[in-house]
Amino acid sequence: METNFQISLLIKTPAGFETYGKFDLGADRDQATEIFSQLRGTENIAEQSILYMDFTEVRDGIPLPVKILHCTLDDITFNTRIITRDIFKNLNL
Repeated sequence: METNFQISLLIKTPAGFETYGKFDLGADRDQATEIFSQLRGTENIAEQSILYMDFTEVRDGIPLPVKILHCTLDDITFNTRIITRDIFKNLNL
């Protein structure tokens, strides 16, 4: 059984949700959860929410949603820095 964690970036369009980016966090649940726990955004759904970050566990190719954050553009900017920094740190340990 192969498990991997990822964060997808989604934008709400008139046609639905479109994925415009994806970060592969690797197979370590603790590291992936630690990264996602540092991110900014809200879990509260609002009509005006347009940008989302979706934390997903992919088990044997099947995506299983873990958590979703609704984000502002500033949140996405901050979160991208955090994710990139931590992925770099984890890969270089």
